[in-house]
Amino acid sequence: MTTTINNKSYFSHIKLRIESLFLISPLVLMMVSIFNFVDTKWVLSRVIPLVCVYCLVFYRDAIKTNWNASSLKPILLASLLAFVYFASMHLIRGDQFGFSRTLLTSLVYLALVPWPRVSPNLIKWFLVIAAVVCGLNAGYEYVVMGILRVGIATNPIPYALYCSVLALVTLYIMLTEKQRLIRIFSVVGLTSTTIALFLTDVRGVLLFFPLVTLYLVLRLLPVSPRHYLVTMLLVLVSIASGYLAFQDKVDDRIQQTAMEFQQISKGNYNTSIGVRLSLWQEGLNITKQHPVFGVGDEGLHSNMKEMSNQRAAMQPHLHNQYIDTVSRYGIVGLVILLIWLVSPLVVSKPDSGMRLGLDPLLSSIVLMIALAGLTDVPFHHTHLVYLFTLMSGILLLIQTPVKDTDISVKPLA
Repeated sequence: MTTTINNKSYFSHIKLRIESLFLISPLVLMMVSIFNFVDTKWVLSRVIPLVCVYCLVFYRDAIKTNWNASSLKPILLASLLAFVYFASMHLIRGDQFGFSRTLLTSLVYLALVPWPRVSPNLIKWFLVIAAVVCGLNAGYEYVVMGILRVGIATNPIPYALYCSVLALVTLYIMLTEKQRLIRIFSVVGLTSTTIALFLTDVRGVLLFFPLVTLYLVLRLLPVSPRHYLVTMLLVLVSIASGYLAFQDKVDDRIQQTAMEFQQISKGNYNTSIGVRLSLWQEGLNITKQHPVFGVGDEGLHSNMKEMSNQRAAMQPHLHNQYIDTVSRYGIVGLVILLIWLVSPLVVSKPDSGMRLGLDPLLSSIVLMIALAGLTDVPFHHTHLVYLFTLMSGILLLIQTPVKDTDISVKPLA
């Protein structure tokens, strides 16, 4: 009799583990696969509906529980608002639907999965594994394939942001976790993703990453002059080590940047920085003429084609998330995008309403993406829409898990 009970308990545990892996399979694909391996995003876009249908059949009450969860409600509401506005622009004037579609897919997944059935430790381990895989993939591309700027599955710019986000996550785990094994692996993950970040050779992200790292460390350590001094020294040593390890690449980029500014001072804007300055000016001119709802995708591209700077005229976007958004979707669209961007930081409580909180890790990720948006358009890449939405949602759930008693398996009939 005891043996039978033990067998049932064992198989029940195995079933729960398999189900947990199935429920977070979209997260695993997002973290490990779509940024590292070519043409795997389509797998994610098919696995998510499969998981959602399963949850609708067996966990119909999960959506109600998740919607009422104070940690998830702000990002769910903000994502819904963003979807409605940008999808409306698609229906009214034919603007691109990729951002809205990806946002809706992520929103539905976060809302339907019974998160109490997933172990937070399991998710943390996959985050660390993703960081290690990121470094291995970057090393393979650089050493074996001979690619000078890694990130061929997307392109170097979104890949650099992916590396920086995983680096921040592994740094957070390294400083906060008590379990020694995961801390050791997080050190490996942090090292891997930092090396991968250098190999992307993306100036904007490389410039802002040390600042965001310093912010995260200072938020986590106790407040004291001694801790601040030690942190500054460690960050400086890390930056110096990174520079020495990739001195040739860094020196080339510094020299190129200096040369481009010299060309701009002579009136030559046919450089990478010069093209960006031309695009930003064009975007601001468009905004002055169409401030409320913008000109849409077709209107923006038409204006860009008429630019005198031919290199700028050939660009697909304005290389600044905020200028690009306000040009396409107006001030209304920019405000909605900013609300969505900061929504993971909003704390919702039944007794005190909503307020802005600054969770160390989440605020670091928001800050990293917000700063990267100054020199590029992160959310034109649907990979990064998946990354930001799902990563923010899952980190909110890990830190403030929903009670187990709220969700149970529902019979089919």
